[in-house]
Amino acid sequence: MEAIMERVKDFLPAACEFQAKSMKAREVARDEYLKTETEEENTLRICIDGLVAQLASNMVNKIEETDEKVSYQIALVTSYVRTHFIINDMIMDGDIVEATTLIRKQLESLTRMHECDSKPLLKLMKKTPNVINCFKMPGKKTYPHLSEVAHFATPRVGNLLHVVEDGELVGPSLHPQYVEAAHGCFDLQALVTIYFLFWFIDKQEAWYPEIDKNENMTLLYSTFQIALDSGVIVNDEKA
Repeated sequence: MEAIMERVKDFLPAACEFQAKSMKAREVARDEYLKTETEEENTLRICIDGLVAQLASNMVNKIEETDEKVSYQIALVTSYVRTHFIINDMIMDGDIVEATTLIRKQLESLTRMHECDSKPLLKLMKKTPNVINCFKMPGKKTYPHLSEVAHFATPRVGNLLHVVEDGELVGPSLHPQYVEAAHGCFDLQALVTIYFLFWFIDKQEAWYPEIDKNENMTLLYSTFQIALDSGVIVNDEKA
């Protein structure tokens, strides 16, 4: 015990120095991301974030009729909203593997929200949400990629960490750095969140009958059009 306590004196400065370098690296990565973000990406990000925040603010109001399923969905929504803004920070800060892993969690949570609308709660307990069954072709295209990254299932996932070359040494950076794949990660974040917003607006109409969903739907369809025009969402008629 005495030996480890002696080493603590060394551990704390080492940990603080590493974290300080990581924080600085994230600042640099964020600056680079914002420099390379297109006007369409920036507009889409602001629209999505604004809709998420605006709809979330309604959740402070009391829901007149609740049961175990509604309470479960409220918890899922709350977690989704909190995670949404964490993911945005991770994308801009260069933490792409971590952001993608959380996007997978978001897609699974959204799937469970939909499942709660159509299945008895007891049949869903302790079962993994069936993303592909719920979202069909979009799920088939998106979920395997998210799972590959989340499980670090192939060596190519390491490219998301930014590969550093120093003489004969080649390897992933210990500290976050900007990579072009950050913009593809944002595309996935936007895609899943737009699906969430369509569900969330409809659900709020059921939870809060006094809320007129028309204005929010108009804003969401405009946001959806921006996503189409910028190529974030591809209109595949076969999907």
